[in-house]
Amino acid sequence: LFAKGKYADATALAREVLAMREKALGKDDPDVATSLNNLAGFLQTQGAYAEARPLYDRAIAICEKARGRDDVACAPSLINLANLLLAEGAYAEARPLYERALAIYEKVRGNDHPDVAGALDKLAALRKAQGAYAEARILCERGVAILEKAFGKDDPRAVTTLNNLGQILQAQGAYGEARTLFERSLAIREHALGREHPVVAPALNNLALLLMAEGAYGDARPLLERGLAICEKAFGK
Repeated sequence: LFAKGKYADATALAREVLAMREKALGKDDPDVATSLNNLAGFLQTQGAYAEARPLYDRAIAICEKARGRDDVACAPSLINLANLLLAEGAYAEARPLYERALAIYEKVRGNDHPDVAGALDKLAALRKAQGAYAEARILCERGVAILEKAFGKDDPRAVTTLNNLGQILQAQGAYGEARTLFERSLAIREHALGREHPVVAPALNNLALLLMAEGAYGDARPLLERGLAICEKAFGK
């Protein structure tokens, strides 16, 4: 339902599932935490941050009580809450949550696990938002290395981190390096999903924005036009 844009229906269903699980399993069951995370995610996507936050808080508390503070099952809930705080601009509150999730993954999964890369990417996004570009770059580069080692250099699972690294490099003024990453990300998406897939549009947009920053407006325009055409074809005008 949510994927189809039926946000109200999906949120109402998530509320019903949560209520049923609370009644059947008790308010502190780990399955209840899953439902809390789901409902909070729907609310967050709709901008209802104030309502989503206590749900995330409660999900974390349930997980910690049931499994312990350092259990890997708690890490996704920590990241979910940190994502919300990042969206709200509460960077100081978000950072320790990202760092704690990263430490859990490193301890449980090992330093080279893709889950570690995901946590690194989130922390890098936070540090970029705070203007700490050098630190963000190091975090993102480590994440890219982990994903390339795990999946290979042309795997779509590395694209998000490649794009984030490109944006960090662009913010640092390293346009040449950023362009290489954006072009590579675009090529990976096109090869894996096809030239007309909706996820190709953001990659085109990233490359176009870089070209505009360089003053290459003529090169940027056809990329923007192509991205717009893809979105209109997929989602309508």
